[in-house]
Amino acid sequence: MPKDLFFKLPPEKQQKILDAAEEEFLAYKDNYKKSSVNRIAEKADIAIGSIYKYFYDKNDLFMYLFNQHKSAPASQPESDTCFDYAGKEILASKHFTPTGESLLEIISDTPALFHNLIFKDAAGDDYTPRINAYLQKDQARGYLRDALDKDVAAYLYSSLEYIAYQYCLSRGIDVSNDTDILWKMTELFFFGLYKDGIEDEIR
Repeated sequence: MPKDLFFKLPPEKQQKILDAAEEEFLAYKDNYKKSSVNRIAEKADIAIGSIYKYFYDKNDLFMYLFNQHKSAPASQPESDTCFDYAGKEILASKHFTPTGESLLEIISDTPALFHNLIFKDAAGDDYTPRINAYLQKDQARGYLRDALDKDVAAYLYSSLEYIAYQYCLSRGIDVSNDTDILWKMTELFFFGLYKDGIEDEIR
């Protein structure tokens, strides 16, 4: 998320910075590390290094640009259960503009960016409380185990997309097509490994 000073800039200057960043990141699509904040500043016609007045670092700028190219709303409609919310989230996570698709490829090839996407960007300040609220509601309905630690469950749930990504890498699966793997892991997270009634037998 940009620093407050960025949002105080005139809209046309904000857009000029984002356009310069888009040009730079796409030019170095195959080697994100070589993309340069200094070149972005030059293209945006601002002082070299001024980017750091507006963004915390290059990754912060990249992730903000990426979020501008989501073609689906950032917030999902109210869901009935946590599982219902998970399904909607998986579907929404795949909707991007053409530029967003290109930026997503860069994320897929850059572990630090992917980590930011999952644990900082997607899991913003309201994310864990939202998952906890769904879990609380599900528990009140009697859907969950009484002794469930909801904080642990929420963190584990938020890690699923990263785990699916790592699984695809380890198996040589195209990470841009990881929806099926993510869905399988989500179902496993919610419904477990063992058959109903087997818990007492195996403990």
